[in-house]
Amino acid sequence: MLLLAVIFLLATLRMTNLYDNYVANPVLFLIPLVAVFALLTTRVFMAISSWWKAWFASALTIVSTTLFGVVGLYPNLIPSSLDPKFSMTVTNSSSSPLTLKIMLGVALTFVPIVIAYQVWVHFLFKEKLSDDEVAYEESHY
Repeated sequence: MLLLAVIFLLATLRMTNLYDNYVANPVLFLIPLVAVFALLTTRVFMAISSWWKAWFASALTIVSTTLFGVVGLYPNLIPSSLDPKFSMTVTNSSSSPLTLKIMLGVALTFVPIVIAYQVWVHFLFKEKLSDDEVAYEESHY
């Protein structure tokens, strides 16, 4: 897996311009280093049967690898292969302030309703059924 990660990083260097942001700001090279380190520590934790630590190291590998691509693409979200001016960027893809205010109101209204409904359903159906209640009867169908 480590070999594939190194091949991926080298292929990315050769075939894309993801490293432009990293060259402009070298401290960002910590992101791919964290990804490689987390990948190595995943294997170490698996070898000593520390499964939760291995899981968190694996999660850190996934997050830092994803962050590597996002930071490399910034400010583009989806680069255009036709012409860079057709790319979707952070600026031209964002919602208007009015839309964000409306969605904030919607979220603040409906998220508590959904959470309250989930809690109500949990308490409504929390009791286990007995074998007699589950037994097959024609009248239930």
